[in-house]
Amino acid sequence: MDKNKIMSILKSVAIILVIVCFVAFLRFQAADLSVIPADQQSYYKDASGLPYFTEMDSYYNLRMTENFLTYGHMGDTIKNGTPWDTLSYAPEGRSAEYKPMIVYVTSFLYYISNIFSDVSLKEVAFFVSAIIAPLAAIPAFIIVRRLTNNYGGATAALIVALAPNYFAHTFAGFFDTDMFNVVLPLFLVLFFIESIRSSKLAYRIVYILLTIITMVLFSLAWDGYVFYIGMLVIFMIVYLLLGFILKLDLIKPRKNYSNLLSWFTDQKEIFSIVLIAIIGFIGLGLTNGFDSIIQAPMNLLGATQIQSAANAAAYPNVFISVAELQIPSLLTGGISGAFSANSGGIINGVGGIVAIFGAFFILILFAQRLWKLRSFNARGVNKKPPKGQRKATSKLKESKSRDSLIESTLSDIKTIEDVNRNKRDTLLYLVLFSVWIFLSAVAVTQGSRFIMVLMIPLGLCVGLFVGYAAVYIKNKVDSKSKLMAIAIIGTFLIVYPIFQTFSVFYPLFNISSTLAFIIPIIILFALIGISALLIYGFKGLKSSKFAKTAVILILMFAIVSPTVFSAYQVSESVVPSTSDPMWDSMLWVKANTTDDTTLASWWDFGYLFEIASERPTLFDGGSQTGIRAFWTGKAMTTNDTELSAAIFEMLAFSGDKATELLDNYTGNDSQKSVEILENTLTLPKEEAKTTMINSYNLTSDQADNVVNLTHPDEPVPVIFVASSDMLQKAGWWTYFGNWDFNSKTSTGYQYLIAQQPANLENLGNGSYQANITNLEENGILFKTVVTKDIDNNTTNATTAAVFENGTPVKTQDNTTFNPFTVNRLVIIEDNMLVQNETVNESGNYTLLVMGDNGTYTSVIMSKELENAMFTKLFILGGFGQDSFEMVHMDDGISLWKISGYNTLRNETGSTNSST
Repeated sequence: MDKNKIMSILKSVAIILVIVCFVAFLRFQAADLSVIPADQQSYYKDASGLPYFTEMDSYYNLRMTENFLTYGHMGDTIKNGTPWDTLSYAPEGRSAEYKPMIVYVTSFLYYISNIFSDVSLKEVAFFVSAIIAPLAAIPAFIIVRRLTNNYGGATAALIVALAPNYFAHTFAGFFDTDMFNVVLPLFLVLFFIESIRSSKLAYRIVYILLTIITMVLFSLAWDGYVFYIGMLVIFMIVYLLLGFILKLDLIKPRKNYSNLLSWFTDQKEIFSIVLIAIIGFIGLGLTNGFDSIIQAPMNLLGATQIQSAANAAAYPNVFISVAELQIPSLLTGGISGAFSANSGGIINGVGGIVAIFGAFFILILFAQRLWKLRSFNARGVNKKPPKGQRKATSKLKESKSRDSLIESTLSDIKTIEDVNRNKRDTLLYLVLFSVWIFLSAVAVTQGSRFIMVLMIPLGLCVGLFVGYAAVYIKNKVDSKSKLMAIAIIGTFLIVYPIFQTFSVFYPLFNISSTLAFIIPIIILFALIGISALLIYGFKGLKSSKFAKTAVILILMFAIVSPTVFSAYQVSESVVPSTSDPMWDSMLWVKANTTDDTTLASWWDFGYLFEIASERPTLFDGGSQTGIRAFWTGKAMTTNDTELSAAIFEMLAFSGDKATELLDNYTGNDSQKSVEILENTLTLPKEEAKTTMINSYNLTSDQADNVVNLTHPDEPVPVIFVASSDMLQKAGWWTYFGNWDFNSKTSTGYQYLIAQQPANLENLGNGSYQANITNLEENGILFKTVVTKDIDNNTTNATTAAVFENGTPVKTQDNTTFNPFTVNRLVIIEDNMLVQNETVNESGNYTLLVMGDNGTYTSVIMSKELENAMFTKLFILGGFGQDSFEMVHMDDGISLWKISGYNTLRNETGSTNSST
């Protein structure tokens, strides 16, 4: 290996190290909580000063890791030989069998870090994603660098490692398996491709083994590993088929070899596929179980039916409320959004329209090249190049060791070997990226979370585009005006995301909004000026060796800047998903309730409840069944708080068993099953049994079986957790609670909470007014207007829609626009109900106004929520019901036990019996 080769390798290694450190630095920045004022940051940090996690799944992963380090297995116990989690999906719990890679890696890093210092497991977990995810830059760089140059490799590394949908799930504080979902697929593809490209048998065997190891590790990290195995299988089928059609002789005749073994080892594709299939099947079977390998094709097919499955069951499927499983839009932000990177749309997720254009340009380029090569045969080329054009052996080996597919042209083809190698490699990468992109696009139709899958091949193609463009500029562009045009357009593309960043984050930089506007303009003119100096400032273009390099760098940064600044914006905008009041409330539960107390709430915070309180929960992110979603939503939505309490009592005691048993008795008539339970849960046990027999034709034995599940003699203590975040989520939990079993649809309702309280302002003549903003949307403020007449001591309120300048919003026919027409007005002033009346029969909303010593706040709610259990408990503080009793309250959190049951440690009597 000569000096130039060594320097080239060292240069690439240095670039990789810089990129990995840079993308890691951006991820670590999330721990600073920069967007939160310094005096409020402690509110979002735990007792050790570490920020709370940004996503609830992180707490489940942390608890499973704690279990593994404590018990040697995930879950807190073993049930029938299966690791079992007793805190999730109460009362029965659920299997803790889980993809263990995140647990293994975190445990390993925990042990390693504690060799050198005293680091908590939570701290290791907090930063592990920021350590693992940047490694995706390594295979991305290598794959593209081998085809192009450092410009292309660097671009691919940055686009992939900082892709919005990937970055948003892998910064510090986001402890989930997504960290592996780009790193491992890239290494898998890299090793697989090298296993069929390498000329030496020993190298191919090494890459085959690395492919299998990566495949096994990936199978321990994510169920979606089967997608990539399926993708590689389809890729090889298409590749071999097209190779046969194009007569590339991918499979050589057996007669040319002395024996079968020598023939087999010389068939690169067949040799790799067979060995990977055989050894990989054994490896996957030993680590995951052979049954799971056999079922993998069906699981892969089932993954394409997520959307239809979410709408097919009798009970509502919680998946339809999960943001990551919503079908994404192609683009967000309109025309300006086309040049922005974010996780909102498919085009945005790959870095914007320019990056997408570059990716598909490369596919067209490969196809065009293959089309030209198809008729490029032995005629016109020699078996060996002319004597004067032959390279030294060392140079020839170096040329063959590196794939310069993008850099080479048809004029570079001198031998039959060059023809075959170009055809083979061009077909290989064209089929690889085409199949990869197509199958990923199909996956995206099942939810926005799969944009992360699509951005991998597209990101690599974007890198190839930049690498090709760099070669083209170097070799083809000799016009100063063309270079300057590229520089100007590229500079505008660079500065646009800078301008977006400064316009939003200028307070973090301690500069004014005016300066935030000026700085990007200065950068714009500076870059254009430097480019002009390099291009025009010398007598001849070629005398300035930096001109083309500068233009290439501008082009590269124009492509990557939307992605880079999007990542920066995310890291600077991170706010933990919880804060002290929620965590402290769970610590209160841990200290003040019996061990068997079950926590009831919507599923979002279930994982946090479990790790902080060490109490079982009814509902969390891993137990989102339709039955549990319906009954939890029903308990929160219904006007009958006795029914709410009875629902929680049933679920805490027997889970879904009563519902499933009734479905069996009614012939899967779920509507009838639900009707039976709704009409009997609040009745005494014997009366409920009689009603089931007389009104619903159940046999005596059947009714006995049901009431033994719904009316326990020793109820399980339950605490309902009400929190302010559930106000914004009301549209979903009311949707599930109001489920129509006939149409399999529902309607969700909403709360519009005051953004902040407002004081009365003197209007003169004894009149006062308070303007409360409940919603701000598209420049329109939806307000509650409270008026008070001091003379007769009357308070009134209504809703209004106004522009930011206070002008009322009008429709096209000049009538007042206000979508929140009030049906019922409820005013509570100084803890006294002063008004509760219907003001408009045709209105769809209830307006609740609460005043305290001249300061007012309000809630605009769908009228169906006026008497809902959640409204009574969280908004009205328990007013109008006696089924629940508040036992603890913190900022935005209130805890409610079912009245009549001993839930707290300091209560007397049996902890599981009614008083």
